[in-house]
Amino acid sequence: MIGGGHNGLVTAAYLARAGKRVLVLERRHVLGGAAVTEEVFPGFKFTVCSYVCSLLRPQVIRDLDLPSHGFEVIPQESTFQPLPDGRYLFRRGNEADAFQAIAKFSRRDAEAYPRFGRLMARLAKFIAPTLTMTPPDVGSLNPADLRKLYALNKQVKTLTEEELYTFARLMTMSAADYLDEWFETDALKAGLCSSGIIGTLLGPRSPGTAYVLMHHYMGEIDGAYRSWGYVRGGMGMVSESIARAARSFGADIRVNADVRRILVKDGRAMGVELATGERIEAKVIASGADPKRTFLKRAAAPRRHLDRTDRRLHREGV
Repeated sequence: MIGGGHNGLVTAAYLARAGKRVLVLERRHVLGGAAVTEEVFPGFKFTVCSYVCSLLRPQVIRDLDLPSHGFEVIPQESTFQPLPDGRYLFRRGNEADAFQAIAKFSRRDAEAYPRFGRLMARLAKFIAPTLTMTPPDVGSLNPADLRKLYALNKQVKTLTEEELYTFARLMTMSAADYLDEWFETDALKAGLCSSGIIGTLLGPRSPGTAYVLMHHYMGEIDGAYRSWGYVRGGMGMVSESIARAARSFGADIRVNADVRRILVKDGRAMGVELATGERIEAKVIASGADPKRTFLKRAAAPRRHLDRTDRRLHREGV
């Protein structure tokens, strides 16, 4: 397994749990990738990138028994938005408290807010099961693919025609445009918009950010939807707890192990070479890096293989 980020560690843990011999190779001195906590100043640990937890799937937590390895989430129960004029919007998880807080700015928005939340949560529950599903081949007659298509069809039927229309619009709309249809208060819309742009390098008017906003309603802690929380010990404990689980299943994890290239023979990966020159053979290589880095920077002699593929696709008119 190339890379010891939380995704790579989950992959390693499941493979080790299934009885496979697994070796994780992490370039840095610390595991975690984006979910990492580091001592940036002496005695002070800081969650460097990822900062809250919720989209870590409950089945992963259960399957790997992460709480027994130190994973603990402290619920985020409120949000606070100070304004330049000295006012503020302080929203708690409690619906009645949220109503009173928003009503100070707009009673219309306070009345719309619960309806907005219920719709977004309903749409999030509709799409959430697909997060752990291998997408079916829509043109296949394979029974496994047909069963998945049938399951998706059953999910679609749980929504009304209006909800399906809203869901389709959310896939391409901007968060700001969608929120403008619901609310009039800039303070409320600005706070909600933040969930549509976090981690996207986009602005609130960018197409597609409405889906990101809905995506954040998939947040779940102990079965409670729309819940977010802070991990005790920092986000690095997410990765560390997964690493501990992987080790308990027999996985070997190495840090300071920079993979320089993937060794390929006769079109098949057969091992890796580290920056130190060490070569490690393996029947299967998994990579937690992005495809560009994996295939164009680490795969040995990728250009010749990709050029051949490109010529074949050109001949076939693809």
